[in-house]
Amino acid sequence: MLHFPSRRHIILLGAVFLLLVLIAFGPSLFGEFIFWDDDLLVFENPIVQAITPWTLGKIFTTYDPELYIPLTFLSYQINFLIGGMSPFVYHLTNIFLHAGNALLVTGIAYLLLKGNRMAALLTGLFFAVHSLHTEAVAWVSARKDILSAFFFLLATFLFLLHEERPSRKRYIGMLLAFLCALLSKVIAVTFPVIMLLIVWHRSGRITRQDVMRMTPFFALSIVFGIIALYGKPGQIGTVHLLEFFFMACLSTVFYLQKIVAPVSLSVIYPFDGAIALSTPSILVSCLILAVLIIVSILLYRRMQWPLLSLFAFGILLAPTFINYRKGFEAQDVYFASDRYAYLASIVVLLGIAVLLEKGIRRVRGKAMAITVAILLLFVGLSFSQSRVWQSSTALFTHALSLYPTAQAAHNNLGTVYYRKGDLAEAEEHYKQAIAIRPLASTWSNLGTLYRRQGKLQEALTSFREAIHINPGEYDAYFGLGVLLVQAGKFPEAEDAYRKAMTLDPSDPGQQGRYEDAVTQYQRALQIHPFYPNAHYNLGVVYRRMGKIEDARRSFESALHYRPDMEQARVQLREMGQ
Repeated sequence: MLHFPSRRHIILLGAVFLLLVLIAFGPSLFGEFIFWDDDLLVFENPIVQAITPWTLGKIFTTYDPELYIPLTFLSYQINFLIGGMSPFVYHLTNIFLHAGNALLVTGIAYLLLKGNRMAALLTGLFFAVHSLHTEAVAWVSARKDILSAFFFLLATFLFLLHEERPSRKRYIGMLLAFLCALLSKVIAVTFPVIMLLIVWHRSGRITRQDVMRMTPFFALSIVFGIIALYGKPGQIGTVHLLEFFFMACLSTVFYLQKIVAPVSLSVIYPFDGAIALSTPSILVSCLILAVLIIVSILLYRRMQWPLLSLFAFGILLAPTFINYRKGFEAQDVYFASDRYAYLASIVVLLGIAVLLEKGIRRVRGKAMAITVAILLLFVGLSFSQSRVWQSSTALFTHALSLYPTAQAAHNNLGTVYYRKGDLAEAEEHYKQAIAIRPLASTWSNLGTLYRRQGKLQEALTSFREAIHINPGEYDAYFGLGVLLVQAGKFPEAEDAYRKAMTLDPSDPGQQGRYEDAVTQYQRALQIHPFYPNAHYNLGVVYRRMGKIEDARRSFESALHYRPDMEQARVQLREMGQ
């Protein structure tokens, strides 16, 4: 029976981890929200800006829009209750979660290594300050990854304790922790497979009884796996088996490389080549992976851990392999995301820690110096990468310095500059994005920019180009409707708004029939009271009806929920306020 350190020592160790995490990722505490899902999930998302029966119901009955993450949304609601829309509170929560995860990693390593305190401590320290984890810690939208990881690690820790001394309370706690992990993000579905691998590692076999006691966990994985599939039907339909295999090999080897040498990290890793074995990067990745598997199999009789570790690494990454295609018709291809390796990195870091611990025992001075140097290097790299995540401008500019043809980085930078009012810079980035890959969303963004500049013909052309590329582009229809209203073409505007409503029923457009429009917007605001577009559109209708005071209140409400909504400010200015 293993003996854990005293509670006092565990608290002290937790404080040390928290201090190290604060040093390594400290710059993120003073960072902004990022215009890359933070707007969608947090600061423009009404369901996290209150805790009411309606918002609680919404977080458990909606996707994000692709993932089912109700517990993550609940954590955002609590952050909002504490600090409103101050990014500091959200970043601090991520810091605490990551420090807690590092402590759990240490405990898990201690149990797996049968009481090897030095190796367990090194594993936790490497995990705490590794720069590959910067995205998960510094990005508010990555909360789902570190929150799911927290409960995954807690469930793993309880499982190992249960293996040491079976307890009904531990088993129930493990089941509840796993459920919370799934409610945070479905990536945790691999938990029961990983637990069976641990059993295999410890006893050399998996019995029927082992499978039976994991049955409730497999059942939960299947249920949440089905829920996840409903959130990504379009993406799944674009995946081809051979393509999937090649991208899985590419990303697996990439993550192994970045864990060992975590430099040149980016928010996106675009892939512009052919997804085929003839592509050098894919061929090399497949060969490296094949060699690792063959060597692990050949070594299996002498030592099991290389093959089991390779299996565990691949299994932990497996739920992310399907995410390589993004966007309309899946035209954008990305081969990796740093946060996807958050849990899988533990497998490699554990192996590195064991090797260093053996070195410390044999040649104490040199090995200790190497270990300290590695830790300091990771801290420095994490600190530097955290500064990159302090603003959207810095983040996407950094991505372009590494990947100049990253279409999404140009598009997002365009939106950042648009919101700042730097329209010339925004236009340049939108045009560069279109030159790389003419996506409907970028054309729609460019149309919105032209409309704001008063270039109505250019805006009209851009919106129609967006619709031509993607007949389901809601923003283009909505922007076209606004444009046509300004031109006094009400029947055409009504048609555009109706199409927008069909694509996004939650955001009813103008009907041309003012009383009917007022009724619809008021009904929408009863359901969705914080939605700025609905307040703005209601204001437009009221103004058309001559109800100036009602219009003014609606525009003010729109600005309250979205302060950068320039069109509402223009309307108020034109009305003499």
